[in-house]
Amino acid sequence: MLQQATTIDARLLVRKCVACGYDGKLLRNGQAPRCARCGCDLKKRPARSYAEMEGLINHPTNLEAPLSNPPQERRFINRWIVFLFFATICIIALIQLTSATFDI
Repeated sequence: MLQQATTIDARLLVRKCVACGYDGKLLRNGQAPRCARCGCDLKKRPARSYAEMEGLINHPTNLEAPLSNPPQERRFINRWIVFLFFATICIIALIQLTSATFDI
C-alpha cells in the first residue's frame, strides 16, 4: 500500500516541461508563458516536478485555480452576447424604417 513520503530527494522537486523535459532557468518557476525549448504553452500544461506528477506532494499552490467557465465556454457566451446585440440593433433599425415608411 502506498504511504505518504516523509523525505524527498531534491532531484524529484525540480520542475520540468511536461512536453520536452526542459528544466532550465528559463522556466522562471512557473512564470514563463511558454517553454524555452519546445514552445509548449505553460499556462495550459504547467511545468511539474516528478514528485507532483506522482502525488508524493500536493499540487503547487502558485498554479491558477480552475476557472468556473473554461475559455471555450466564455468565448461561446461572448459570441452569443455580440450576436444578440447586433440582432437588437437590426430589429430597432427595422422598426425605425417601417415607422418612417408608414408615418406612424
